[in-house]
Amino acid sequence: MKYFWIIVLALLFISCKHDRLNVNVSGIEIHLKINRMENLIFVKDKANLKNNIENLKIDHAGFLNIYTKNVLKIGTSESAGFNDYLHSFVTDTVFSRVADSVKYVFGDFNKIEKQLTKGFRHYKYYFPNESVPEIYTCVSGFNQSIFTSDYGIGIGLDKYLGSDCLFYKYLGIPQYKSANMHPGKIVPDLFYSLFMTDFPYRDSINNLLSNIIYQGKAIYFIKAMCPDLPDSIIMGYSSKQLKWCVKNEPKMWGYMIEKKLLYDYERLTLQKYIGDAPFTNTFSNESPGRTGSWLGWRIVCSYMNKNPKVTLNELMKNNNAQSILTHSGYFPE
Repeated sequence: MKYFWIIVLALLFISCKHDRLNVNVSGIEIHLKINRMENLIFVKDKANLKNNIENLKIDHAGFLNIYTKNVLKIGTSESAGFNDYLHSFVTDTVFSRVADSVKYVFGDFNKIEKQLTKGFRHYKYYFPNESVPEIYTCVSGFNQSIFTSDYGIGIGLDKYLGSDCLFYKYLGIPQYKSANMHPGKIVPDLFYSLFMTDFPYRDSINNLLSNIIYQGKAIYFIKAMCPDLPDSIIMGYSSKQLKWCVKNEPKMWGYMIEKKLLYDYERLTLQKYIGDAPFTNTFSNESPGRTGSWLGWRIVCSYMNKNPKVTLNELMKNNNAQSILTHSGYFPE
């Protein structure tokens, strides 16, 4: 028995030692600036709102216009009637209640700020030449979760009020979607959006294989930025759904091979395996949606484990999905 535990501990040590994403970022200093726009915009007094907007025009003109034009759809700060439109949004009965909920849930933003800071330390570790964007929190009118721009990254906090939020029920949002509309999803969602911005889909072939590998790279990127986050949070799965995927991985992969789905170009096929859904209907009602993305992640993990000299940056820039699969040695059993 004594020797059994010695062997187990040795294996655990080797596993941790060779965990490629377990890197030391404690010496990396970053300055993360978080701007709480909802606190400046949701003020009842019209004069205060006007003064705050004038200050935002001076300090954050670029992002303010992205927010008001692309998210709220009321034009830019130079548009006719802009202040009146914004005041109507701020004083709207429903959105006033939404803003109150946002302030209640996110009055203390310290935990998320610490997670973001640690995530961007990892970002600078892997991509030292990249700059850390400013972060803007806001009430999006339920229009956007995370949105990126040249001026910074926006977080629509009203999309993360909690899976049991009554607003989501009133809006008719399906449970499988609202299940991921909680504060714990902010950080992985933000780094997913950052991945999509930094490494847009560029594979010349648009089949299922290229799409699941691309999504697998996205998940691997998030895990690299947030290695301490549970896989269930990163994937947006319940623990039961994640266990189902682990147990049925060989069957899912075998089905895709048998049905020759990897090289299928049909949009409906792509949506079935990488799109949001309550389950994957070719498998089981107990399966989660996006099982293709999960398999893509498993392939990418296998590829990186088998090719230790490949850097994260090289993986991100590798747009040859077939090559990644071929050199991954992936074969679940």
